[in-house]
Amino acid sequence: MEKLDSRLAAAAEFVGYGTVAADIGTDHGYLVCWLVDNGVCPKAYATDINEKPLESAKELIAQMGLGDKIETRLTDGLLGLPGEEIDEVLICGMGGETIIGILGAHDWVKSERVHLVLQPMSRADTLRRWLYENGWRIDEEKAVETEGHLYTVMSVEYCGECTTPDEIFCSIGKVADCCGEAAVKYVRRQAAVHKGVAEGLMRSPKGKSAAMRHIILADMIDEQADEMEKEK
Repeated sequence: MEKLDSRLAAAAEFVGYGTVAADIGTDHGYLVCWLVDNGVCPKAYATDINEKPLESAKELIAQMGLGDKIETRLTDGLLGLPGEEIDEVLICGMGGETIIGILGAHDWVKSERVHLVLQPMSRADTLRRWLYENGWRIDEEKAVETEGHLYTVMSVEYCGECTTPDEIFCSIGKVADCCGEAAVKYVRRQAAVHKGVAEGLMRSPKGKSAAMRHIILADMIDEQADEMEKEK
């Protein structure tokens, strides 16, 4: 099997050895096959809501001789999965709000036993806020760059304590704890997002106060990026 791209490789690094994983929205099955083929997971589930990508995953699983270790399910999110067996829930390549919908629909994921690996394609800020407000914590986060696109991958644990994170954390999470080039780029991009929002708000007389808030946030995030560059 070919190596995983940097996005999926970062997700794989967060998965604990000897765990049973559920790869939600498995697409072609690359991540789940890599985890089982490399001995990280002795057993896994691969699910997708669409039949065509799941068929592709089934073909790869068969080609690699992993059919006795990976069970495929045509299902919506976590629906129908045996929560009592699953240690790792992997949701990569979906929007942040879609990830929220999947996690929010199943109480069994709210357990210190279940570890989440999340890679949102959009609305990462919304996802971070929701996780903290619903009892989860991000214990580690990585920014990666693949084919010119920046992504963040989160390692998430449930603790049961519900809090509301500040806006800077919602924007950049724990990416600032990393000092690599992709992390700096990610943080700079988030500052640029706030600047763009501010520019739009400034066009409205009633939006100037809100615009200033985004400008201040952008400046603070840029300062964080400056500190990260010093540590590179």
